[in-house]
Amino acid sequence: MPTGRGQYEVVSVSLPRDLVRRADALIPKKRRSRIIANMLTSFLDSISRKQLEREYETYYAQRSAREAQAERDLLAEWKLSDEEAWAILEKEGSSGRRKAG
Repeated sequence: MPTGRGQYEVVSVSLPRDLVRRADALIPKKRRSRIIANMLTSFLDSISRKQLEREYETYYAQRSAREAQAERDLLAEWKLSDEEAWAILEKEGSSGRRKAG
């Protein structure tokens, strides 16, 4: 999170009274703005992910059968390479040389 005061803006939001009481009971007042900012960030990120998901669905729905088959063929080729790479990383991780991930 940014720390400079100039990067924040004060906003006023009207919320249902029972929601505010529940928040008061659970969230320390010092942390409330940080928690609200994190929740809003998560919400906005989920909207962005959903939009990207829809764009991918649209893209994949518009591809020809030939393009789809070509991609499946590439993925099948890469699967073997990926399995080899993961095996190497796991071996290095178990020998203590390097941790995978």
